Amino acid sequence: MKITDQARDLMNQILEDEGSGCLRLFFAGFGCGEPDIGMTISDPEADDQLHRINSIPVAIDERIAHLTEELTIEGKQTMEGPKFQILGLPERDC
Repeated sequence: MKITDQARDLMNQILEDEGSGCLRLFFAGFGCGEPDIGMTISDPEADDQLHRINSIPVAIDERIAHLTEELTIEGKQTMEGPKFQILGLPERDC
């Protein structure tokens, strides 16, 4: 997985404001037969894999870890605040 520099800078600010936690990617149910990936700022769960990607602490739910290898997280600042997007997810036909 990759985190762009712009996403890193936005996440660092959020993590600093939160005071604790990390970026966490988690199993968010099934969609079209494939697991959905959720993203939040929280403390790691007991069965998460812990990583540091582009200086960001990242916890990845082991159930979806195999799906995250080719992902890129991009971020940008908008009028509503920071927005993040996960790129590289498999295309769905449903």
